[in-house]
Parts: sequence; C-alpha cells; structure tokens
Amino acid sequence: MKNLSIEELEALADELREEIVYTVSKTGGHLSSSLGVADLTMALHHVFNTSQDKIIWDVGHQAYAHKILIERRSKMHTIRQTGGLVGFPKITEQC
Repeated sequence: MKNLSIEELEALADELREEIVYTVSKTGGHLSSSLGVADLTMALHHVFNTSQDKIIWDVGHQAYAHKILIERRSKMHTIRQTGGLVGFPKITEQC
C-alpha cells in the first residue's frame, strides 16, 4: 500500500468498504464499527509497518478491514463461523 497513488488508495478504500458490506451481509457481524474505521485502517497500514508495528483496536469489530488488508480476505466469508475467522483480533489466527 505504501507505493499506491491517492487515486489507487481511494479505489482500494471503496473496494475495502464493499468487501466489508458484502461479508457482513452474508455472515452477520458489526457493520458500523467496521465501516467507521475502514479509511483509518488504510491510513495506519499506509504509514506504519503493520507486519512489525502493533495496532490495538478499541473493539474487535473494528478489525475486519485490518483482516482483509493482512491477507485474510479470501477467508472473510468464514468470519464468525465454526472453524472460520474469529470476529475479533486474534494474533494467533492463521492467514
């Protein structure tokens, strides 16, 4: 994300919000808190080295965008399902 232009970041933000809405509409979950921090999450990933820097979320439901950005997007359809991704931050969760 660090090398993306403003236009590319805006397109990614739109895509991120669409993915959150789609996922939550299928699996249930917390839409407003996830959407409310989508742009903030992108900014954190753009500025910090999120593979080493720690991010602490106020509530776990805010971490949906983070999960998508850290290579868990393909598993988002399993969030909050038995054997799937958990609905909160879990450092031991596999990508």
